[in-house]
Amino acid sequence: MKKLIPFAIAALCLGSCASQSAPPKISIFCDHIWTIAHQEGISFPEAAARIREIGYDGVDVRVLQRPEEIRTLDSLGFAHACAIADIDYGAGEQPEMEETALRFMKEYGYARLLLVPGLMPDGSTPEARAAARERIATFTEKAAAQGVMVMVEDYDNPRSLCYNTARIDTLLALSTELGIVFDTGNFLFAGEDALASYAHFRDRIGHVHLKDRVSPDDMHCVPAGSGCIPIADIVRDLVASDYTGWLTVEQYGSRQMLSDSQTAYENVRNLL
Repeated sequence: MKKLIPFAIAALCLGSCASQSAPPKISIFCDHIWTIAHQEGISFPEAAARIREIGYDGVDVRVLQRPEEIRTLDSLGFAHACAIADIDYGAGEQPEMEETALRFMKEYGYARLLLVPGLMPDGSTPEARAAARERIATFTEKAAAQGVMVMVEDYDNPRSLCYNTARIDTLLALSTELGIVFDTGNFLFAGEDALASYAHFRDRIGHVHLKDRVSPDDMHCVPAGSGCIPIADIVRDLVASDYTGWLTVEQYGSRQMLSDSQTAYENVRNLL
């Protein structure tokens, strides 16, 4: 049966996941837990406990996350789904941030790293964009040598090196070690079809963000499975393809984050 990731990164992704018979696992952004704390007027540990009670198994954190927050999540039994590093390669070499990211991965035992490479300046030249892409590829190879799988995601800003299919293809061609975090809701922003993009990238997917939108004309996020993105089709194909990695609920901008997180979890869980 077809696997979702190439041989170069398959051992890392599958080795850190459950057995092939297990379904994907559901995660949430640590940022969303903080939003719940603010909206509900409760502490971060209380908000994290509420999310754990809903049923979420993992959390996606930032490499600059406070140690006490990591300890709180660990104490509640959350698995280390994915770490996120914002590294502005459009501004040049970033050795300090690279080391910060890799040190975090080693210290806390994370295996998957979402690299957000920043936005290219307005009017950037083809040479500048090519140099930024090379920096990403070089870091990817360095991280892979340390057992870390680096991924990029489709990003909803035209100045991103990962804005659409063509730009991501250019990045993936530079390194077989580089994977993709497939964000279900961002290809629509670029005017591309989510299902077509999923089929195009499915062999390089190492992690998934479940983002849903109100409509093609309204890009506000809604709980996964309740908007215009074909979440059900994508999740069912992932399961049929033996994907046992993470499905991370993403709904930035929610004004009722706790209840939306409950709705999203139930919608996704029903698909599994």
